[in-house]
Amino acid sequence: MTWVAHLVDIRTGQLGAQLKIADKGTWTKPLGGIEDWSVTVHRDQLREIPPEWRLPWRAGTLMSWQQRDGTLSPWLLGPITDLPKEDRDADTATFPCKGVGELLSKRLLMARDYGADVNSVSAMRDLAESIVRFEGVSYGTMMRDMVELSMRRVGGTLPISFGTPRETGSDLYEMTYYGYNLANNDLWKLLGERSGLLKGPDFAFRPKFREDEENMVEWELVTGTVAQRTIAQTWAMDLDTTASDSPIAKVSPSSDASNITNRVWWTGAGEDEGTLIRMAGNDGMLEAGFPLMEMVGSSSDSENPSLLNSKAAAAVLNGSAPLQQLTIEVDGSDRRAEIGRWQVGDYANVVIGDDDWLHVPGTRGQGRRYKIISAKGGWGEQVTLEFQEALL
Repeated sequence: MTWVAHLVDIRTGQLGAQLKIADKGTWTKPLGGIEDWSVTVHRDQLREIPPEWRLPWRAGTLMSWQQRDGTLSPWLLGPITDLPKEDRDADTATFPCKGVGELLSKRLLMARDYGADVNSVSAMRDLAESIVRFEGVSYGTMMRDMVELSMRRVGGTLPISFGTPRETGSDLYEMTYYGYNLANNDLWKLLGERSGLLKGPDFAFRPKFREDEENMVEWELVTGTVAQRTIAQTWAMDLDTTASDSPIAKVSPSSDASNITNRVWWTGAGEDEGTLIRMAGNDGMLEAGFPLMEMVGSSSDSENPSLLNSKAAAAVLNGSAPLQQLTIEVDGSDRRAEIGRWQVGDYANVVIGDDDWLHVPGTRGQGRRYKIISAKGGWGEQVTLEFQEALL
């Protein structure tokens, strides 16, 4: 059991040379965020590889966990984001890499491709007057449609598939984006905003081999649904922090109460007294003796009152209690917690001792559902997981 690295053609998903990992390195994988990792290889090997296979943004890396039977579980896939940092004494080169979100943050949501008509007056006017409208679809389906639109543009092709069925219906959601609002139409930002709404779904771009093509890899976009905000899973990890025979190496709780708020104001489009404003509050906290604590959020490009309501309500819900997390370090080679069997965004059943912590309630010997919100590690077996108790 070990890690395996390959070079990848980012636009096609074609695997290139397998790299010999020369250093432990590091990686992080947050839910709804952009993965980050580095891989160090010997320069002698790179000298034998055509330069185009290691060019920033054109090329990337795939990091896979190799199971006991030799099967590879793709774990991280994304572009090389800079020229390698070279160590002449060690004769190594270290590539910095990011997840696909880093690439999508360099794309804009547009109704069509306007790049072919360079600075054409009519084309730029058409862009400014264009509208992208989603109607009668779930937020997860909006995300999918946004990504598909970006891939229809010249040079926009990426190896992305979609693992969550489309959801449509007249009682679902609508959203409108305006072509003139270029500064706010960053594709990755828009995906995060849909997820951050009160009923917004979790989402992830998970690497996988294509069906019957093990030399081709792709990202699979998976999202939560209207019925279930979290991403569907087929297996749940069981972690008993009280057991001596356990894949757990270390447990520690943490909290952050800076998020506490009981009244949120959210501003939208408009200027001066014409600014659109909506508010959400938690009167129950005031009645329980908490002082008034306010915050202000802004979506300066939005003319949608329901969107502002949803964002304010989500902020109030998130501010109703301190953010509490459990940090659990596990042996990622142990079958009970093996890398690839679980994913960031999954729920795990966690048993906590009744007298272990002052502010983390015990589970009375039963498993309680906690969601994995991030994972990090190196090119070894130990993995550090961050958990939050499941509220929804």
